[in-house]
Amino acid sequence: MEVVPPNDIELRNIIDKLAEFVARNGPEFESMTKTKQKGNAKFAFLYGGEYYNYYQYKVATKQQALMKQQGGGMNPFNQQQQQNQQSQNSNQMPQIWSNPPPGPQVAPQQPPPQPAINAQIAAQIEAITTQQNALREQIRQSDINLQAQHGVLLQQQQVQIDEAVTRAQNDALVKQSDEHKISLSDFDAILQPIIDSCTKDSISNGKGWILQHCTDSGKCQIISQYLLRK
Repeated sequence: MEVVPPNDIELRNIIDKLAEFVARNGPEFESMTKTKQKGNAKFAFLYGGEYYNYYQYKVATKQQALMKQQGGGMNPFNQQQQQNQQSQNSNQMPQIWSNPPPGPQVAPQQPPPQPAINAQIAAQIEAITTQQNALREQIRQSDINLQAQHGVLLQQQQVQIDEAVTRAQNDALVKQSDEHKISLSDFDAILQPIIDSCTKDSISNGKGWILQHCTDSGKCQIISQYLLRK
């Protein structure tokens, strides 16, 4: 016959413990338990109910294990110890089976004190504020650098524009002078002594050259523009 243990862990523990007591103390302990637990549904297996076969199997198994431990016999001293133990177990048995000891209780975890929480929050807020200030300073420095770079780029761009305009005007003036048969290099040779020494003779020579070559409005405009660029 197949022996099936109960699925109920509490009932299985009751059967296993009672079988161990009966194996150690004899059938008298079983009779005493029947008397004390009469009407208790948890001990229905003692009266041939469900799991009675499992109970008998556990008693036989425990008895065989005890016989192996004792070497097949028991001396008078061990018998006296067994009788004393049986007397003690008979007094303890109702409490063991009627009110099984509660499991270990875990003390609830106490929350940290309120001042400690406030200190942690304050430290976190201070750290966040410090990071925000550092980021603001980095942004401010970046804005300053961008403005400086923008100013330099504008200056460089303006210089390039001015140089391009000057080159274009010079090229146009050279082209016009070629069209009107005016040698700007000769005009430079007349103007340079005036620039260097500004003597009466150099000024007179300059006036004479201008009057000689300024024969129409186009030539006069070329000469005047060239003088303005000097």
